[in-house]
Amino acid sequence: MMRIFILVWVFVFAVVACNRNGGTSSEKEIKAILSADSIELVTDLIRNDSADFRLYLTRARLNLERGKIDPAFRDVNTALDLNPEAPEAFMLLSDLYFILGNLDNAFSALRKAAELDPANEIPYVKQAEAYLVIRNYSMAQKSADRALSINVNNADAYFLKGVAFIEQGDTASAITHLQISANLDTTKYEAYMQLASVYQQRGDTLAFDYYFSALKIHPDDEKALFGLARFYQDLGRYDEAIGYYGKVNQLYPLNKEAYFNKGYIYLVEEEDFDRAAAAFQQAINIDPSYVKAVYNLGRTYEAQGLYDEAAVKYRQALELHTNYSLAIEGLNRMGK
Repeated sequence: MMRIFILVWVFVFAVVACNRNGGTSSEKEIKAILSADSIELVTDLIRNDSADFRLYLTRARLNLERGKIDPAFRDVNTALDLNPEAPEAFMLLSDLYFILGNLDNAFSALRKAAELDPANEIPYVKQAEAYLVIRNYSMAQKSADRALSINVNNADAYFLKGVAFIEQGDTASAITHLQISANLDTTKYEAYMQLASVYQQRGDTLAFDYYFSALKIHPDDEKALFGLARFYQDLGRYDEAIGYYGKVNQLYPLNKEAYFNKGYIYLVEEEDFDRAAAAFQQAINIDPSYVKAVYNLGRTYEAQGLYDEAAVKYRQALELHTNYSLAIEGLNRMGK
């Protein structure tokens, strides 16, 4: 099975005013609800209108985004007391249950949301996402298909189907669905990244197009920059790879893999041992237990003829990873 990093998120949908759901907030207050990013602001609105369930859902969403699960639960339950037939409340409730690992209640809440609002595809999209996370790929695809039967233009549903196909090893179908997703939503960063990963694993330079599309959306994205650097490295375009690894470390100085890969290029491909040693040491500074970097620093010292220093690093590698075969070979090679 192709192992591609799956970007998993929890959909948190904005609470939209709906006349049939009741509530007494003024139009001005409703606009404030929809744009509110402050728990304090929403709390003030609740003090002025404690009968509007949408206010509690907005505060629950904000608490969820901040990782405050208990207050979010309280507000969702209050919203349901005020309006037991609010589908958006059940969707938010499903997010909370899912975060807590209560899958039965999460799916139950989504089924209730779908029952209350059968013309809304979002509960099925969220079901597809949940099934994908628990690796039930057939059910993920069925739920996505149900969403698409309601709204054929839902980019998220195509994306989730595409990821399910990747996990099932059907890359051709995955590409088709991910491309549809990206065409429907040209800001769909996740689709571009998945497409880049698929084409990169194939060694196809189309991967560059998708990485650059992802970077148009998030210009300083760590994963896209690192993926570009790694693909340049895989293709033997080492100067470009080093440049992008450098950009990763400039923006994300704790990315040890970027330092390591840069060091590996200097050591193996360019035989620039001073720069290799510096890069490996930077990776070790970030993570002293990073055994690959420790071993390769020893390898660099050995290439420089610094055999005592190399032996120290090989022994450190063995302390970190007992019976690390490459370190043992290094010591034996030098008669240490």
